[in-house]
Amino acid sequence: MKKYFASLALGFLFITLTAPPVAYAENKVIYVQSPKDAWRIRRTQTRALIQIIEDKSTSPTELARARQNFDARLTEADRGKLTPIETLELFRVFYIPHELQGGSFKVDVALRAIASQTTLSWYDALRFADESGRAEIGTNESFFTLALGQNAKYFIQYLQDDPDSAAVAVAAGIQDARDRIESNNIHYDTHWPASYGMLWMQCAMRNAKTCEKPKPRPVREWPTLLDRAAEQVGNFYQQAKTTE
Repeated sequence: MKKYFASLALGFLFITLTAPPVAYAENKVIYVQSPKDAWRIRRTQTRALIQIIEDKSTSPTELARARQNFDARLTEADRGKLTPIETLELFRVFYIPHELQGGSFKVDVALRAIASQTTLSWYDALRFADESGRAEIGTNESFFTLALGQNAKYFIQYLQDDPDSAAVAVAAGIQDARDRIESNNIHYDTHWPASYGMLWMQCAMRNAKTCEKPKPRPVREWPTLLDRAAEQVGNFYQQAKTTE
């Protein structure tokens, strides 16, 4: 997946990546500063690198350093060291635009990879987030379309024009996720979804340095939760093919 920067296309999505977290109280929007887990700090740093790369006033030295650091971040993604939600965001802002510009975009390959990361993400959310956390991930992160953004039209067209092939790609991606989980080939913090939800919001509004986390689901439930995640991902793409 790792690509270099000759045709980097990130700026048109930067604004959508840098909006601050919000809470809602008495019909008023309140911007809050949240306690930062390691993955959140890394995600913020990745967004900052994108800003530096796209800033026309960046000095050559700063630009070279930012490109080097961003390339290292892509390597981390290749090695599975980023949380799936970080990787899904990179699909939207880098991988898909870059492949489109380079003429090497293959929608079936991209859909398989996205389905795999989405399954891993939602499996984590079912295990380690509470209902409010999953609602926040689904709504504020636009989770199931996070990787697509302005490129959603290519995937919708594929789902509509070749639904059988698309179904194969999605099923393969889900199986890739299952294989990684079964072989314990997981190298990121699977508890990342615990950083969402009402507990986190209440903690952030108190400006606390540490936050109580939701209680994880019992390990005995995890196989059922993986099946549920796989089903929900498959159902999403089944429904997406009817989107106009």
